[in-house]
Amino acid sequence: MQTSRATRGAILLVALFVLQSFSVFFTQQEDYLSPEDEYNQIEWVKFDLREGVFNDAKGIYDYSETLEQREVYADSSIGIFDENGLILSRPIPSEMLQTRVDVNLLLISNQINLLESRERINEIQGLTIRDFIYPSGLVVQGTPMALSQAQNLNFVASYHSVPLAFFIQDEILDVLLLEEGEQSLIGQTMRLQGWRDDLGPQQAISFTDSFGNNLYQDVAEIAELSLENIIHWDEGRYEGVLKTADIASIMIQPSVNSLRFNPQFTIDNNQAGSHMKTGTMKIYFNSDLDGSNQTVAVADSGLDDDHGDFGNRVVGNYDVINDGSTADKWSGHGTHVSCTVLGDGFRGGYTGIAPEADLYFQAMENDNTGNFQSPSLNYLLNSAYSDGARTHTNSWGSGGNNIFGRYTSESQDVDDRANYYDRYYNGAEGLTILFAAGNDGPNPDTIGPPSTAKNSVTVGMHQNRYSGAPDTIMSGSSRGPVDDGRIKPDVLAPGGYVRSCKAQEAGDTGGNTWSSQWYLEYTGTSMATPNAAGASAMIRQYLEEIALRESPQGALVKALLILGAEDVGARDIPNNDEGWGRINVRNSLAPVDGQGIWVDDRSLLSATGNSKSYDFDIDVANDAFKAVLTWSDEYASTSSNKQLVNNFDLEVTDPNGNVYLGNDFSNGRSTTGGSADNTNNVEVVLIDQAMAGQWTVKIKDTFHGGSRSQPFSLAVMGHGINDLLPDLAVVPEDYGMDLEIPGVGDEVHFTSTIENTGNVKSDSVDVVLQVNGVVVETKSMEVSGGAQKNLYWTWIPQTAGEKLISFIIDPDNLIDETSETNNRHDVIVEVTTPGVAFSSMQKVRTLTDPLETSTSWEVNLSNTGLLPINASISKQSVLNVQTGQQVSWYVGISSTNFSLEGKETKTVSVTMIHPETPQKGTYEIQLFGLDVDNGVSNVYTLELDVLDIANVNVEYNYDIVPVHPIEATTFAVYVENLGNSDLIYDLQVQPPNGWNAYFGEGESAGRFVSTEPIPVNQVSTLNLTIQPPNIIQDAGVERMISINVLSRTTPIESWIVDIPIKVEAVKSIEISLDSQMNKVLPNTEFALIYSIENKGNVDVRLYPSFILPQGIQTIEGASPFNLDIGESRIYILSLYAGQSAKTGQITMNLDNGSDRFSWNEIIEVEIFAKPSLEFTGLVYESGEQYSNYIGSGSHYAGQTLSYNWELSNLEDIDWTPEIEILSDDGLDVSCDAINTVLGLNDNVGLNCSVAVDSDVEPYSQPSFTLNMGGNGAQFSETISLYIAGVEEITWGGLSSNTFDTGEEKLIQIMATNTGNIPFNHRLEVTSEDDWDLVLDANDVVDLQVGESVLVRIKVTANEPGFSSIKLGFSSADSPQSSEFRFNVSATGESSDSFGSTGQIVTSVMLVIVVIAIIGMSIALLRSKKQRPVMPLLPRPVAGKQFSHTPMPLPKNLPQIAPPIPVAKLPITTPTPEIKQQVVEEVQTPPPICWSCRNPIDGAVLGCPSCGARYHGEGHESCNISNLEKCVSCSGTTSDFIDG
Repeated sequence: MQTSRATRGAILLVALFVLQSFSVFFTQQEDYLSPEDEYNQIEWVKFDLREGVFNDAKGIYDYSETLEQREVYADSSIGIFDENGLILSRPIPSEMLQTRVDVNLLLISNQINLLESRERINEIQGLTIRDFIYPSGLVVQGTPMALSQAQNLNFVASYHSVPLAFFIQDEILDVLLLEEGEQSLIGQTMRLQGWRDDLGPQQAISFTDSFGNNLYQDVAEIAELSLENIIHWDEGRYEGVLKTADIASIMIQPSVNSLRFNPQFTIDNNQAGSHMKTGTMKIYFNSDLDGSNQTVAVADSGLDDDHGDFGNRVVGNYDVINDGSTADKWSGHGTHVSCTVLGDGFRGGYTGIAPEADLYFQAMENDNTGNFQSPSLNYLLNSAYSDGARTHTNSWGSGGNNIFGRYTSESQDVDDRANYYDRYYNGAEGLTILFAAGNDGPNPDTIGPPSTAKNSVTVGMHQNRYSGAPDTIMSGSSRGPVDDGRIKPDVLAPGGYVRSCKAQEAGDTGGNTWSSQWYLEYTGTSMATPNAAGASAMIRQYLEEIALRESPQGALVKALLILGAEDVGARDIPNNDEGWGRINVRNSLAPVDGQGIWVDDRSLLSATGNSKSYDFDIDVANDAFKAVLTWSDEYASTSSNKQLVNNFDLEVTDPNGNVYLGNDFSNGRSTTGGSADNTNNVEVVLIDQAMAGQWTVKIKDTFHGGSRSQPFSLAVMGHGINDLLPDLAVVPEDYGMDLEIPGVGDEVHFTSTIENTGNVKSDSVDVVLQVNGVVVETKSMEVSGGAQKNLYWTWIPQTAGEKLISFIIDPDNLIDETSETNNRHDVIVEVTTPGVAFSSMQKVRTLTDPLETSTSWEVNLSNTGLLPINASISKQSVLNVQTGQQVSWYVGISSTNFSLEGKETKTVSVTMIHPETPQKGTYEIQLFGLDVDNGVSNVYTLELDVLDIANVNVEYNYDIVPVHPIEATTFAVYVENLGNSDLIYDLQVQPPNGWNAYFGEGESAGRFVSTEPIPVNQVSTLNLTIQPPNIIQDAGVERMISINVLSRTTPIESWIVDIPIKVEAVKSIEISLDSQMNKVLPNTEFALIYSIENKGNVDVRLYPSFILPQGIQTIEGASPFNLDIGESRIYILSLYAGQSAKTGQITMNLDNGSDRFSWNEIIEVEIFAKPSLEFTGLVYESGEQYSNYIGSGSHYAGQTLSYNWELSNLEDIDWTPEIEILSDDGLDVSCDAINTVLGLNDNVGLNCSVAVDSDVEPYSQPSFTLNMGGNGAQFSETISLYIAGVEEITWGGLSSNTFDTGEEKLIQIMATNTGNIPFNHRLEVTSEDDWDLVLDANDVVDLQVGESVLVRIKVTANEPGFSSIKLGFSSADSPQSSEFRFNVSATGESSDSFGSTGQIVTSVMLVIVVIAIIGMSIALLRSKKQRPVMPLLPRPVAGKQFSHTPMPLPKNLPQIAPPIPVAKLPITTPTPEIKQQVVEEVQTPPPICWSCRNPIDGAVLGCPSCGARYHGEGHESCNISNLEKCVSCSGTTSDFIDG
């Protein structure tokens, strides 16, 4: 089991790592990402409310900022992160404590506000802020380099790696703690999710930091490797069956944000309208509140869309789980819920709350199983909003002890979308999201997600029908609080015994408590939530149609639901049974006690310390005052133990200065002295008996943990407060006048109508009649909402002519209205008098034709009176209005005298004669009409408006423009303005087929060009470029270019200008180098390969020639060649760079007659430093010096040698030597550093120390090599050593050196081979005074390296006195240094005897001498290291330091008296234990020849420079005479020495 598990885990791990190697790795990349934010990233830091928008949104902003009061730690679901690390709050499997490399948790110092820290962190490229962990933690993700930058920010108090457990559901962590827990997860249905940003879930993560490192991965890749039976619900969201036990390898992937068990959703299950007072409100205002123009989205089981109660109002019915059906086959839950919202009662009278609303349905039930499936809630909300729904209701959720109170990914989705769609400043229109609290009551903490979301309206249920309704909370209604202590549910709605539509295909309706053919009765928060949704739709309709507030925030709808909510039972709101009470829409919109309501959802706060204050004048005392603050908070982290991100506080101050804080309640009403709420995003102040006077409502931003400005909604209820305003308007269609053409002095009567399109009665308002801005009459009145008033006016005109008649409401703007733009109606009235009047269908004529020379008008002359008259017409000269000067143009009138009946009109022609293209301006003709009979005259003015008149002349410098056959040809085009004013002309060029033509150059080049304004008769010069086709054009070919010229006048004038062109004969040779222009080394050949092409339009014969740098020459001559039109050929130039070659320019010339075509380029000759190394000496450790590498012929193990050279540079280039040392095992080589730059012939000493290990094999030839580099130099020197073999014996452990005369005594001494080769020699023992000496063993000493042997000698002293014994070896080649001599003495009587006195003295002296001898012997026994002897190249032993010879004793010893008897002390000389062993004789290996690599078995030659050995002369297979240089160091063989 364990092996199988490990194998499967390893396979998945490998697969994930392979995947990671392709999708998540750091590469250099230049293209940086440029992600788009919602609504084009319009994000306001401060918001200025424009006057006149959304009625009187009063209030005063205070933009001051303060530091947030917070501690520096982060309270997460797995423990607390502080400056010292992570303190776990739950057990974590060890493998889940490994950390993510792409994620850090930053603890932000409390010396900076979180919003400012966010802004500065967001400046780091390649990093994003993922989560906020209350109160000071920010979870960031990015590349390692970007994370490092964030860690180093000065306001980051500390940073922490984040363990994998942070991203895993608690229940999965619990399983992983069990034995074989990982295996038990295989086969479980899981939800694998990626990250999210402001737009919602992300399919992939992609980061590019400022160093070019890229981090990218798609969640799909991880899902494929870890899940099977995959369902892709949304971007980055996958459901599937887990197929691996290696959870750690999944969670370590950068694209993965969370892994959890797949959420299991269940459904939560008319008098409701009367309980919520929705029926009353339907007819309360001028517009019925019935859901009209509202679309409600319902996500539920399925829908019987042809039930009948939906009419044609189902605007969408979608299968969101892909089971192919939207039917409601099981309990009929979705049909019941939908009808509760908006059914119209067609089948029998059970009507929904908003029966005129449209339905957008999302089917979530699997028809095969009857189970709810869990698509992405983000997708459900987005798709519904995109199709027009602004209310979204959900009678389902997840429950169970393991999930109650949790803030999950679904809760995040609700908060994120509610916040996103409430950002009115970005154009969002608000979305109210409702969720059923659940049916798991009556115990506390029984509300499951998504109902745990902050921004949802979470709905509990009260009884709807039968005894106890409506003030009984149903026992099954789930209770709060949620895990972080927030109040839930928000409100109650009717949910007990609710009757609504029955799905006709439903087959499992046994849970009903009443049913008929078309309806049935269910109980549950599933029924309460659609009732609340219908009320929400009514409130939204009220805001849009009655209060005329466009796109109200979802938070405002929630605030109004809570504003009107009633406490159920005892006064104890807020509580976790009912939240803020049961919904009462009448109280929300039109309180029964006469209070008004006022709302604001167009304000926001941007930083900690910001605030906004509102003043309200309460004009009736001792009645209720209520204020509700809500805001759609930014989504929180599922890993945080507190979900509030932005904390606002509601403060209400009464006229006496008492301050009431939001949610500080006692016995169901606000009290004073408490503390501010820092948990909920709903805050309420409720005063039962408010005093009259000024009340101040203040909204304070006390903790801004989010990433942007936070909108909020405020709803206030009280006397003297009113959000509804009148809207007075004049009705233009009802205007009337009793005289069609009034005359001077006539009494004129007008009628007009005003109406109040608002929903409340206006205060007394003035309405005035004005004539030409002068008030003629004023009326004052009040107008009820929706009412009209007809007004009657009288006016007597005093003068004739056009009169502006104005009817104006509230001219002094004293009344607040919804709209101030519809308060005025203007009418033009013509007042007549006896006389004549002019008119013309075209009083003003416009001249646009530059060639036109006359202009005519048709003028009507009318008798304004009722009696016949004689009339005449005269004129004045033409006047230029702009200059004030008269113009001498002729004006003719077709007739000047008339007889006109009353009101008769006659027409005359007036003609003006003017020049072509007159100056721009306005020209007037004044006509004088005279009523000859009454002496009344009239003046009439005709106008000729001369606009910009365009006329143009285009010229160029050629009859036929010569153009190049290959290259572009540019020539000037002159545009002359012949118009009447400074004009701009647009030109478009049209080239021949295959050609290109354009004006200008660079980025501004194009076929279209506009001139600058050209003064009259002035010229603008434009450059026109002609580009021939890619195919070479033959000489003499002619083509035509057309230019279309357009004037920027009204109307537009146009001209076509044709320009002929002719192709020139051109020689053009293009030379390009096809080969690489590499650096050249001296003494090398190289070639340049050219491509030569005839790009002209004539054939040519070319003669090549070359100009070369110093030291470079051609290898072969150059021959002429022909090149036809369009032909190309390869030309190879072979060159040689000599020793003296220098860098310089190579020039190729190709001559054709007087035409020369050239190419040149710099060729660089590479010169490297040339090192030279001259050996100057070898110094042994003993101080001996040699002038060759071989030194004395061999080198000794355990010694340090000093090699010396002189290093020089033989090339004319500066060289900074770089030395690389390569050495064989057993050699430790170091050289002095050279920090000198060597120029030509400069030199410097080079000293290298070579330490030879003491355990290097004798007769081996280790070597070392010095590689000289730097500045391109290449040089190496190899030196070989020859390790000497050393024979050496060390003596010690002498057992005794005192004897009794005549007695045979056995002594022993230890011999040790301290050389580095085996020792085998015959031992000889001799005495200076012919003592008897016999070896008590074999006389051959045969020792391997390091072995020891005890030498035993039988000694007989023949006479008393002093003597010495010598140990040596008889072999001729035995090392002299291995001899050993020691002093001995004997006591006793000899044949000659002394007297008694002499004997005593002699004995005393003998004891003293014996003691001295013992001390000297011990000293002499200390071994001195011998200089080894080279067997093949023997040499004398040098220096006393290598001698073991003791100092000589005097031949004549003093007389010694007989010893005085003394007590003998036992003296024990320790004898080492000698291990007897048989050692095979070791054959000394011969040296190896460096030439043939075979052992040398005869004469030897050695290289004195490096020590390499070779066979001597006369070897049969290796002839040294054929060798010129040393194979090792390249030294000459003439320097070799005999070995």
